[in-house]
Amino acid sequence: MAKAYEISVWEPLPGKFEEFEETIKSLAKAFVESGVSKVDLLAGVAGKDVGRVVVIQHFKGLADNGALNETIMDSVPVKAWREAHSGDFPAKLISHDLYSEIEG
Repeated sequence: MAKAYEISVWEPLPGKFEEFEETIKSLAKAFVESGVSKVDLLAGVAGKDVGRVVVIQHFKGLADNGALNETIMDSVPVKAWREAHSGDFPAKLISHDLYSEIEG
């Protein structure tokens, strides 16, 4: 089964990089606790995404991704995260895409 990846690119609001970094770390933790296989957080240091944060969510496959997306917002960790972070989000979503691994 080919693995699947949701890849999001975020642009922290001016002066909010550190706040966003802490926010996205806690959200990644809630996602993993809710069943996402792994979450990588990358800071853009060269190229088109300098100053942005790339979030890569790993899934066992497309079916796993679809099943989790159906339930993740109702999971206890994500609900608790949303309650703790009910204010303005310190970043703007640039892109959000789903990829499937090409198996060789």
